[in-house]
Amino acid sequence: MEDLRQQTVDTYNRSAKELAEYFRGIGPRVKYIDAALELAGNPDGPRVVEIGCGDGRDAKDIVGKVDWYLGVDISEELIKLAREHVPKGNFEVADAVTFEYPKDLDVVFAFASLLHLDKDEVRTVLGKVNEALRPGGIFYISTKWDAEYSQRVKDDRFGRRAFYLYNAEIITQLAGDDYEVASNQREVIGRTEWLELALRKTGSE
Repeated sequence: MEDLRQQTVDTYNRSAKELAEYFRGIGPRVKYIDAALELAGNPDGPRVVEIGCGDGRDAKDIVGKVDWYLGVDISEELIKLAREHVPKGNFEVADAVTFEYPKDLDVVFAFASLLHLDKDEVRTVLGKVNEALRPGGIFYISTKWDAEYSQRVKDDRFGRRAFYLYNAEIITQLAGDDYEVASNQREVIGRTEWLELALRKTGSE
């Protein structure tokens, strides 16, 4: 499994520019960014972390709406591109599973990034993000949907990547009682069905 994970990281490093260009063609996620901030109560001076920020494709829209932003990605080459594309953003090379998240966050975004993590890794990330969010904060997850949890390996012109498919029930089970579902919908983009899931941290101020 570790070898397959490293192959995925190597693919993103080796094909960073080509993958970034491909993803830009899919379009921005502005409506999801706005929805997550609204679900978080449109806080004053929001503090936001983006997991798997890639080349800054969504960072350019997020940074204009928040007071504090940090984008993290395991790919060094994608982070280099992000720093070039979004000079106002703050970016760091980091593994979402082992990263020590800053505290008192209002929203954490994970656009098409948790899909590279297996269930144990996702459970770990859910726990770490929960500790980092302020009560009522939102963990917004966009990932490929399937009726059952499954692993798929994709070999294409970019290289080899491992994917894990989820649905809302699986993720909420992994999340446990630390979250409640704030929003849950599915959307078909091209030939892929996506899960758009917003989890709200439970508890009081």
